[in-house]
Amino acid sequence: MSAPAGAAVAADMGLWEAVDACQGAVHAATAAELLGGGSAVFYLHLAGLETAIARRAAVHAVISIHHALLAGAAVRQIAEVTGLSADQVVAQWTEWADGQVRLRERTGTGMTCEEYERAAAGLIRDPDEAVAAAPPVSPGKRM
Repeated sequence: MSAPAGAAVAADMGLWEAVDACQGAVHAATAAELLGGGSAVFYLHLAGLETAIARRAAVHAVISIHHALLAGAAVRQIAEVTGLSADQVVAQWTEWADGQVRLRERTGTGMTCEEYERAAAGLIRDPDEAVAAAPPVSPGKRM
């Protein structure tokens, strides 16, 4: 059985487009579909949309973490509101931010080294904060 035509398209959707499509699918669903008695096509379509939403929302969350760091939030505050550990906050931000700096180096879009360093400084701003992960190395100072 192949995936429905709409499932492949879900992977290419932006967050809000996927949310709208998912809401539309649920609103148009029959009672049987909502109770688990629908077709594989229906559930594959929902799974594709929901996965796209989860992936896009995760990226949006890291971007919000980045903006919170730039605005002066402490890692412990971010950890508290996200349910992540401080180490997870640092790791997720670092992975995303490193990719943004590499994007900047390749294409001219993405994060500057200066912005990276400003946000990275927020990872170690609170001396009382116990962040076990080492602070990220400035992208311009990689070995």
